[in-house]
Amino acid sequence: MNDFEKLTPFDREIWAEELEAFVPEHVFDVHAHLWDNRFAPSADSRLWNTDFPALDKWSREIFPGRKLEYLLLGFPLAGMKVAGFHQFMAEEIAKSNLQLGSTVVTPEMSAGELDSLLGKYHFCGVKPYRSFAADPVNCRITDYFPEELIEVANEHKLCVTMHMAKFDGIDDPENLADLQYLTEKYPGVRWILAHCARAFNACTLEKNIFKLRDLPNIYYDLSAVCDVYSIWLLFKHEDVKRIMFGTDNVISGGMRGNYITWGRGWQYFPGVDAAHCRPDATLVCYENLRAIRRAADMAEFTSHQIGDIFYHNAMKLFDME
Repeated sequence: MNDFEKLTPFDREIWAEELEAFVPEHVFDVHAHLWDNRFAPSADSRLWNTDFPALDKWSREIFPGRKLEYLLLGFPLAGMKVAGFHQFMAEEIAKSNLQLGSTVVTPEMSAGELDSLLGKYHFCGVKPYRSFAADPVNCRITDYFPEELIEVANEHKLCVTMHMAKFDGIDDPENLADLQYLTEKYPGVRWILAHCARAFNACTLEKNIFKLRDLPNIYYDLSAVCDVYSIWLLFKHEDVKRIMFGTDNVISGGMRGNYITWGRGWQYFPGVDAAHCRPDATLVCYENLRAIRRAADMAEFTSHQIGDIFYHNAMKLFDME
């Protein structure tokens, strides 16, 4: 399995006892990353090399017996060597069954460059990211995904996997205003708001789910979110047809630990060796699945609704069924 984490007996116990009966036969992962350290800004990158065969082998280990499809995303790393990365992405995407993938875009890219790139490689989407902005923490959407690139995305009817910035995520008035403006002006773009609209902490979603659900062409992936209430908010108040499963594998979903919250904050937490309880940690993607299962139970979802989230919604979004 490349140099990824190896599955432990505890991982297999979590799968067998908590997830095997819940996860449907067909799984469409709309948030899976590809990467190669050839494109890292320095030679000492510690990221896992992840071509498609490695990702697929890993996924089949953690989802035993499931039929898998993917939306393959480029991994956005500040300072990366973007030029050759697009060809790497195109070559790896071509190895997958559905051949659906989104390459990385940066604010330095011109509209003409993006248009030529799409003509050459036929990506179905793009992956902008806040780390490419001058201020990665407090940037607005168009600081790392300029409007001239959004115009090209609109012409090509691309999907855009969006990880919002700012302390409060979608609870930030500028982020919400930007989405309201962009979804209205560019109806050809399909926005996939990653990580439940980046609601790792449910406080960022509680008020604005009622505004997001009225915006056109908005979708969500559930990747890496371990807060049950964040997922339940989507299950309770959104159109289930707009919600899709994702793992954020391998670099995030493949880590062992959890994403925890406090106050208005959140962070990856690897776990500790505590004397008062069993200290074993499992994969983040398994913790995410545990949260999805619990939220689905709270929402009293049917097996049909669960199947839509894990597979059919993505297939319909990409006109595959």
